[in-house]
Amino acid sequence: MATVGEIALTLNDYRKRQGVDGKIDEIIEVLAASNPILDDMTWMEGNLTTGNKTTLRNSIPKPGIRYINKGVEYTKSSTDQIVDTSCILQARSKVDVELLALAPDKEAFRRSEDIAHIEGFGQAVADMVIYGSTDVDPDTFNGLDVRHRILTNTSDPTKPGYTTLDAGGTGGSLTSAYLVEWGSRTCTGIYPRGASAGLDHKDLGVQTVQDRDGNDYEAEVSVFTWKVGLAVRDYRSVGAVRNIDMTTFASGTASAKQAIMNGIVKAQERLRHPDRAVMYVSNDLYTAFKLYLMDKNNSYVQTERLENGIIAVRFNGMRVVKLDAIKNNEAQVV
Repeated sequence: MATVGEIALTLNDYRKRQGVDGKIDEIIEVLAASNPILDDMTWMEGNLTTGNKTTLRNSIPKPGIRYINKGVEYTKSSTDQIVDTSCILQARSKVDVELLALAPDKEAFRRSEDIAHIEGFGQAVADMVIYGSTDVDPDTFNGLDVRHRILTNTSDPTKPGYTTLDAGGTGGSLTSAYLVEWGSRTCTGIYPRGASAGLDHKDLGVQTVQDRDGNDYEAEVSVFTWKVGLAVRDYRSVGAVRNIDMTTFASGTASAKQAIMNGIVKAQERLRHPDRAVMYVSNDLYTAFKLYLMDKNNSYVQTERLENGIIAVRFNGMRVVKLDAIKNNEAQVV
């Protein structure tokens, strides 16, 4: 059973949030993750109460030659359907009314806790977009990792695995690069039919709650809810380069590094609209790209200075974004 300090704010928590003037101090979110994928994602209302169903055309009719005094065969196209699920993420927060009465600025005290919950949701959704798996938890949704585990190295764009390439790594320092074209007809975040997009926060006011012994007391209660899923409506809008060995960038040969770079270019060119894609990588791979700028063999990595002064990295013209959710110790995809 969880202890009180794990599920509800205590006097000790309150003291740790006070500044020298007795007011609630500004909290520096050292645990905050860099998950800009949430800024890039488009959102679409699903056509199901549990997610979204997409109808894909998987064959098109071919015309025949009409010879004189001879007819042609009847033809038709065929379609297939994919169902993408969504899930409900929820968290609750409670603050004892007597503890809240001690705070000079009650709203600031509650807001300090709300910000932490919002950051927690952001990290959870970003992690699920990459590593979510209905095999692990049927009530979640499949992320990009699960959707790009077919390594056929096929050159046939109609076959599974066409946009998933193998960088050849086998060691324990493996990561992946995910290439995504966001859009309502390509790859998009979804929410169930009739629901609303984004994180919903409800202040339930003063509620009678129970402590761990079942005794009642009054607390200010908040509930946070996010109904979220991911739909890949066009498989050629998303690509992945799997089994990238980070040790290769640290001590590998020039040819080995070049092979990885070539593989990323190949994955990019297999997308339907390569110029619209964004590449998401781990912190270490992002740093490796920056270091590769100084390599004499570099012909792919560029930088540009944005209006706010930030130096952005591009790979073969494609924007590169570092994502804390992407691991550097992925298991080998075989």
